[in-house]
Amino acid sequence: MASDGGYNSVDLTWSPCSRQQISTFFSERKAECVKDLPALGGSLQDWKPGLYYGVDDQCRIAFGSTARACSFTNPDLPACRVLSCHINPDDDSSCKRLLVPLLDGTECAPNQWCLKGRCVSPDDLGSSVVVHGSWSSWSEGSPCSRSCGGGVTFRTRQCNNPRPAFGGKGCDGPDIEAELCHQHPCERNQMDFMAEQCSQTNPQPLHLLPHTASFYTWIPALGFAQGDEQCRYMCQSEGENFIVSRGSQFVDGTRCESPSRPSFGITAACLRGKCQLFGCDGVLHSGKVRDVCGVCGGNGSSCSLTSGSYSGGQAKEYTTFASLPVNATQVQIVNRAPLFTHMAVKVGGRYIVSGMGSIALNTTHPSPLDDNRLEYRLHLTPDLLPETEELLLPGPLQHEMNIQVRRRGVRAASCKMYPATCG
Repeated sequence: MASDGGYNSVDLTWSPCSRQQISTFFSERKAECVKDLPALGGSLQDWKPGLYYGVDDQCRIAFGSTARACSFTNPDLPACRVLSCHINPDDDSSCKRLLVPLLDGTECAPNQWCLKGRCVSPDDLGSSVVVHGSWSSWSEGSPCSRSCGGGVTFRTRQCNNPRPAFGGKGCDGPDIEAELCHQHPCERNQMDFMAEQCSQTNPQPLHLLPHTASFYTWIPALGFAQGDEQCRYMCQSEGENFIVSRGSQFVDGTRCESPSRPSFGITAACLRGKCQLFGCDGVLHSGKVRDVCGVCGGNGSSCSLTSGSYSGGQAKEYTTFASLPVNATQVQIVNRAPLFTHMAVKVGGRYIVSGMGSIALNTTHPSPLDDNRLEYRLHLTPDLLPETEELLLPGPLQHEMNIQVRRRGVRAASCKMYPATCG
């Protein structure tokens, strides 16, 4: 077979065995279909099938569905004269070579393509051979990557119908469409899901020294990695101060921390090793956000602002001064005198902030990766004394939440929320 799918377009000839087999094929009257005149005309970009079938495709045709192009080259072999393929999917160390030229239009080097067994650049050709890229059909949608907690399903397309070549333009538009699926909550939080993936690699040794296997307990590397780097399976060794990638990538749908704080309702989740942003409608890059009332794509008219301040309470006792109802959004509560009072947060009879008689340290509940998280921040003066306490809850709240204060002396607590009750 020749580089353009025809016969003998380069100086390769049929072997005696091939001649015998093709002669037998014709003599047994099995080749009646080839008597039809070609009806393709100028299709396949004037007989450059490599624009449609890349090296991986040619390897699969020659050696089976698991074959792929070799990841290294032999400088003694012209790039376009030999098809070199990895046959074993688990072996990248050896290549099997077939003495057939790559199809015309196959990319053989950056900005170079095979033509008649030679690797040529656009400068070697006239402008009439320029080929602009076009998209393939969309693939079938993938299964949801998680059974709960918000997995991802996606479909892809490739710029290979044909591939851009000889100085042509690439395809416009995205090569992937994705959306969140199975978004009902899991029993465990988003941090637990990442921690589970890290811990699964505990039995896998880390070779820090030659011939020496070291074993560690691996935990999420939040605070050390974020964005795309975080999605590349970055985990921290517990009790140590280094992080390592423990695999190719986290499971699609694993939550990540975007380098820039996403807008209200935007979800940052890993997809094929990258930290991607999904709109409140669950669609990749839709940009759709929630309004202040927590309504996806709303205009803020479905709720009202409730605000107020509180100065009561008992000394050395926790007193509930604000009960936040289910679906409350954009809640901000500030205590401006934490030297004399401190706040606590109680959900379902359990304290998640303070509650033990002393002021809390900075915390995020249930984790920095969860969408409906509570953020508690203790701001200090330059002298490292408590200056303000702040509670931030984007919402919408899934459970009723009680905000309490414990007074040592005078008061100072104020709150703003959409919509909630403030005593």
